[in-house]
Amino acid sequence: MRSLTFLIAALGAGPALADDLPDGKRIFDRVCSACHVNDLSEAPQVKQPSMWAARIAKGRDALYQSALNGFVGVTGEEMPPRGGRPELSDTEVKAAVDFIFSTVNTTRNTP
Repeated sequence: MRSLTFLIAALGAGPALADDLPDGKRIFDRVCSACHVNDLSEAPQVKQPSMWAARIAKGRDALYQSALNGFVGVTGEEMPPRGGRPELSDTEVKAAVDFIFSTVNTTRNTP
């Protein structure tokens, strides 16, 4: 049983996919966090809201388009369409963007 539990966790079906998590948080934990919580990545980090200021200023629709269609920044950093997970629906991708948007905005507004 332990090896099955380990295999499920290794495949990304562990606690982060719990049914009680909102879809956006679940998708973020499973897909987006690989880059957006990893200081080794050039991706804007959710724990550094200043990295999101210009992106947030463009509006949620612009963030949706970048997440759905991919993005190449001025320094060459790339975000693949749908975070590299083509099986994600538009609704799932937008839910993850909404989660990031609310997380970053909440953090930005905290004194």
